Amino acid sequence: MHSLRICWSLVRRALLVCLHEPSLVLSPLFMSGFFLVVYEGQFSALGKDLATGPGGYVDVVLPLCLLTTAFTAGAVSGQLLVRDIASGYHARLVVTPVRRWLLLSAPVLAASLVLAVEALALLVLAVPLGLRPAHPVAAWCALVSATVVVGVGILLLAAAAALRFRTPGAVSAVTMVFFPLSFLSAALVPRDRLEGWMAVAADINPLTYLLQGMRTMVEQDWSGSALARGGSAAGVLLVVGLATARSALAHQRRNGA
Repeated sequence: MHSLRICWSLVRRALLVCLHEPSLVLSPLFMSGFFLVVYEGQFSALGKDLATGPGGYVDVVLPLCLLTTAFTAGAVSGQLLVRDIASGYHARLVVTPVRRWLLLSAPVLAASLVLAVEALALLVLAVPLGLRPAHPVAAWCALVSATVVVGVGILLLAAAAALRFRTPGAVSAVTMVFFPLSFLSAALVPRDRLEGWMAVAADINPLTYLLQGMRTMVEQDWSGSALARGGSAAGVLLVVGLATARSALAHQRRNGA
């Protein structure tokens, strides 16, 4: 119970920092919302035959925009840690009895809550653009949950970079890696419409399976195989994030930082 109270105090502080600096929250949401509106506006007429669900082309591009939110919001936990390290606040907490994993978990949990709100806001924006999932409540819950799970993996990687390198640039580099990867996947069209080298690139890109899993969530009949492959890709990202964060904590402990 004592650890939970400490964790909640740290999470609450991180959330207050986000509220006092709304750019941490609004920038990822604005970027993803802008992409959603532009992609749907430019490709909706061409992409009617690409729709995977009842809502039209927005069903194809919405998962990409949700993943973009997860990637950009992933920097939040790292930036919060970098600020605490630069101000000396983190060093003061390290010498207290507070467990080090709490110091990493708190900004990740706070950023996860922020990401859930951003994902929900993006879904609301998608409604006037034509989002009509076959099972609305289940689809909305599943899409927000999937975005948060992917986001937690990114958040852990960003937090680990903050602990290891202690610079905003290192944190940004972690999240920026995923942008070119997303466009080497089935980002703007379903996988079965890709040919040649793009098809090969998409097949070896785990983001393709995340996109396919999220797209099936708006369909009438959810594909169990697509959900399983997408869940596996998200799980691998989460495990890599946890392992990297654990390594960063061990490195910090060895160096007495």
